Amino acid sequence: MDVRVLKKLTTTLSVDSEGDSESRTKHPRQSAARYSVRELGSSTWPDFERMVEKHNGVWGGCWCTFFHLAPSEHKQWSGKHREYKKKLVRANRSHAALVYDGPDVVGWCQFGPLVELPGRMRGYGDMDVSPPDWRTTCFFVDRDHRREGVARAALEGALRFIAAKGGGTVDGYPIALPKGKKYSNSFIWGGTESMYLNQGFRPLGPFGTSNRVMVMRKVVRGR
Repeated sequence: MDVRVLKKLTTTLSVDSEGDSESRTKHPRQSAARYSVRELGSSTWPDFERMVEKHNGVWGGCWCTFFHLAPSEHKQWSGKHREYKKKLVRANRSHAALVYDGPDVVGWCQFGPLVELPGRMRGYGDMDVSPPDWRTTCFFVDRDHRREGVARAALEGALRFIAAKGGGTVDGYPIALPKGKKYSNSFIWGGTESMYLNQGFRPLGPFGTSNRVMVMRKVVRGR
C-alpha cells in the first residue's frame, strides 16, 4: 500500500458495521457459521489471487504488501506487488486468515511476526511499550460481502492460527472514528476498536502521530 493511500484511508474511512453497533447496515447480518477460515499458503494462493484480482489489486494495487516492505524496499518492488506477495507466500513468509463463503475467499486478516511485517514500526518509538510478538495488520472484505461479519471471522481465525503457532503478544491497529460522522469509503483497513475489544484486546494508545490509528494488544496462549 502506498503511504499516500494509507494516509487517505486513515483520514477518510467509513465505519464498517462489523463490530460497530453505530453503523447502518446495507445487508442483513449473516451468521458466522456460514464461513470457514483457512490459512493463506501455496494451496490457497489461487483463491486469494482471484479475490485480489476482482478488486484490482486492492488499495491501488498493493496486494496486501505494505506492511511486508521495509521503507528501503518500497521503490524496489513498486509495480511488482503481486510478484512479491506470491514469492513471500511460496516461502511461507506471508500469513493471513482467509474467510471462505463456499469455494470463494470473501475477506482476510493479515497477521505475522515482526520479521515478516516490519513496515510502519516507527510508531512504537513514541510509546513506552515493547514491540509485540505478532501483528494483525490488515483486513479486506469483498465488496459484495461487507457488513456480514467477515472481518470478525477473519480476526477470530487469525488468533486461532497464532495460538496454534505458539501464541504470544498480539497487536492490532483499529481505526478510531468519532461517532456520528460520515466517511467516504466503506472499508477500514485496520478494523474497528469494538471488534478488537470483543476479542479481549486492550488499548495501548494512538499509533505514532495519528490520533485515529490505535494500538490494541492481547496475550494469546499457545496451544
